Amino acid sequence: MRGPWYITVRAVRDYLAIQHRPDVMGGPVFERAEDELIAMTTEAASSGRDPKIMQTGALLFKGPRPLRLRFVVVMTPRDEGDAPQLVNVWPAGGAAAHGK
Repeated sequence: MRGPWYITVRAVRDYLAIQHRPDVMGGPVFERAEDELIAMTTEAASSGRDPKIMQTGALLFKGPRPLRLRFVVVMTPRDEGDAPQLVNVWPAGGAAAHGK
């Protein structure tokens, strides 16, 4: 695991869609997107800002500028492992502002 959280495939695909990049599973485009997410989530996790606690219990972190993405992190263990997991990436303003 690199970065503060395990990055799920869904999170990478969300990010690719926000960036208007091809929806791919693996390869250099996917790996670059994952690396970019790791850098942004590392900054978000270490920003000193407290995350918002969502009704589901997931944590909502605000990403760094200029994108200001929103990162949905689940702290409970899942099939993928015990580490906190980035499960969704939302555009600035969060899901409600974009119909999710």
